[in-house]
Amino acid sequence: MLSDKEALKQLRKKTDDFPNTLVVLGSGWNKIIESVKIETRLDYQKLFGVKTTVPGHTGELIIANYSGKRIAFMSGRFHMYEGYSAYEATTPIRVFAKAGLKNLILTAACGALNEKYQVGDFVVLSDLITLFMALDNPLIGPKFIDASEIFSSHLKRNALTIAHQLKLSVHEGIYVYYHGPNYETPADKMALKFLGADVCGMSIVAETLVARSLNINVLGLTYVTNLAFVKHDHREVVAQANRASLKMTQLLTAIIKSI
Repeated sequence: MLSDKEALKQLRKKTDDFPNTLVVLGSGWNKIIESVKIETRLDYQKLFGVKTTVPGHTGELIIANYSGKRIAFMSGRFHMYEGYSAYEATTPIRVFAKAGLKNLILTAACGALNEKYQVGDFVVLSDLITLFMALDNPLIGPKFIDASEIFSSHLKRNALTIAHQLKLSVHEGIYVYYHGPNYETPADKMALKFLGADVCGMSIVAETLVARSLNINVLGLTYVTNLAFVKHDHREVVAQANRASLKMTQLLTAIIKSI
């Protein structure tokens, strides 16, 4: 993987005016790209020196005009279970922050731990459990960031209001990081639920920590693709996310317009 300095150099070959809002598109959230007017696209191989390998993640940065705004989209992300360290996986956040990023919308598929949640529900994240980043924290050095309000209260309230206006089934919930690539065992899920998590997934936490250390406003959006105590199949998880792509696009469109 290229260094932050090298990646920033590659980015500036394509644009010297990076949008102030970036949307990281997780599984199923990519359909919005079909509706945008693309200004610039740059694959991760050229930008970061590596490519994403996860099904459903195309692996490219897209800068586009959408709903009257210039927005950057990451179609796919880097996961630690692909072999990246937490620091490497968050390279895009640091690079784009240097280019002028101010607002970050993180999206992902997730598994429900809260038994009130159903497949098809949206979850606006209110907090994170970061305990499992302890052995591979993306922050290096004495970066003692205040994590008492990890997500932007303004962006969170706005997203909840919009979801209700669109009549989407939505919750406000807590996300816990699970390294993967295996799905959680029943005992894992019981333990994670006991810790206070509503949903779990294999991303979001490291990206949020780095963004907050750089004073970037963060909104976390997840979509429930599987329930707590059932068997999991990655193809079915992706399929569930893809089935909801229209609703995901409606939600993201309204949020982007409001920023």
